[in-house]
Amino acid sequence: MNLKRNEFIHGGAILLLCLLLFMAGLGARDIWDIDEGMHAAIAQTMVNSGDWVTPRFNSEPFFDKPVLFNWLNAAAFVLLGASGFAARLTAAAAGLGAVFLTYLFGRRIYAAKTGLLAAVILATSLEVIALSRVVQYDMLFTFFTTLALYCFGFAVIEDRRQKIYFAGFYAAVALAVLTKGPLGLLIPALVIGGYLTMERRLSFLKEMQIPMGVLICSAIAAPWYLMMEQANPGYLDYFIFKQHFGNFLGGEGVLAPRHPEPFFYYLPVLLGGMLPWSLMLPQALAKAMRKDRDAGRGLSRYLVVWVFAVFVFFSLATSKLSTYILPLIPAAALLLGRYWHGILDSPGARPGRGTLPGVAAMFVLLAIVTLYATIENPWTYWNYRSGVRWADFELFMVLLSALFGLASLFLWTRRNVAGFVTLSAISPFVIFYILLVIAPGADPYKGAREIGMELADALPPGEAFRFHGQLLDSAMFYTDRNAVMLNTEEELNQYLSSGERVFVLLRTRARTREESFAGDYHVIKITGNKAIVSNRPGPL
Repeated sequence: MNLKRNEFIHGGAILLLCLLLFMAGLGARDIWDIDEGMHAAIAQTMVNSGDWVTPRFNSEPFFDKPVLFNWLNAAAFVLLGASGFAARLTAAAAGLGAVFLTYLFGRRIYAAKTGLLAAVILATSLEVIALSRVVQYDMLFTFFTTLALYCFGFAVIEDRRQKIYFAGFYAAVALAVLTKGPLGLLIPALVIGGYLTMERRLSFLKEMQIPMGVLICSAIAAPWYLMMEQANPGYLDYFIFKQHFGNFLGGEGVLAPRHPEPFFYYLPVLLGGMLPWSLMLPQALAKAMRKDRDAGRGLSRYLVVWVFAVFVFFSLATSKLSTYILPLIPAAALLLGRYWHGILDSPGARPGRGTLPGVAAMFVLLAIVTLYATIENPWTYWNYRSGVRWADFELFMVLLSALFGLASLFLWTRRNVAGFVTLSAISPFVIFYILLVIAPGADPYKGAREIGMELADALPPGEAFRFHGQLLDSAMFYTDRNAVMLNTEEELNQYLSSGERVFVLLRTRARTREESFAGDYHVIKITGNKAIVSNRPGPL
């Protein structure tokens, strides 16, 4: 009875934490360019057109990602209406689901306290909070890969329900494939293959019910891919070979990587994405490989392989984005939960040799940066480019430094529970400071809701926007309109030479002053770093 009561308390605490971190004020910030507006507009088009097979953006088929994320967003629009809250709800729910899965897995293989600590660490990691609050595929993909790999872990230690867990594993893999393509199969394969090889248990592959897995994956994922190929001949060739192999291997032309970065790119990404917990990750990994290797019913090394397999795989890819390594964070959170369980179960003990120095070093670094920036004031132009006031950023740095300093003090004086709670507050502070203080001023610079809606009111119903400088997808979402890009100065001038009055929405990366928009046209309205220009003067 006491055990069930503790589980109920843990579950309630995790739910409240996730609702606060992932869903509070979810629609307060505008949808921003680039990508957020595009993904929201794709779901909006799906609802309006009734075509639930081919995702479309700006009336053109969108081949870069599969359909499941769009289906869920479109369903949210049907139920709640098209809004920023509804557009972000899928990612927020996926973040909550990943945290609960981490708690359940940690409780099962370690202890309830370890699961709870791991859930808190995952929920308060900087990248997890951020990606649970944006219109992006990555959190949903991470939820399904996490579900798949946890199901496999349960299958390793549960003989009696092994078939059920393998069925869940294959269903989750199929849903991951519907979310982000072949990576949904490849990442679990790399993790499982690496683990079984290291444990010299490749014979376990015979127990994995592979024929059943083929049937489950085919039944869930194959129908949409086949319908998509039928509706858009050549889709599979582009999506599988050009999109995925091109991004991984690199090449020229259509095979060129979209986001080339150096091999070490993910080291600072992981450091920042898991702040503040990444400062202790090396110790947690080392403990799992040495002292704790047989803990968790032998699955500690499984989690280590999970972290390294994802990290190394994406480091080898020629195309890199900071969001790609998100699927390794649940495994890292579990190892960190195990590590912190040991610290908190030893009252009066000072944390391991790397923990306190890491936190203290971050405090010193932030304090130095804050002091330098306060004296030199090097970023005074920010309020011209991004709407961020220097005073707001300065206060942010002072408070962030103070939190790291306070955590260092607690750990130095062996008040480890207070240290853990303080560290848990750092990433939520960062996110909500941005949301409440910085985002309102940044909205006109990062998105185009206000100016897009003003321009839409001046255009005939259904007429497409004309953009120059950047495709402003947030304006398209909020006004439910398509757009035509005027890519060159020649195209811009030709359109503005029309005999009728016409309008163009411009964006500049320069400091937002009126001279930035100087040209052979009339500037009608400036909002943030965007302007409405016309070939004739006068109000809209």
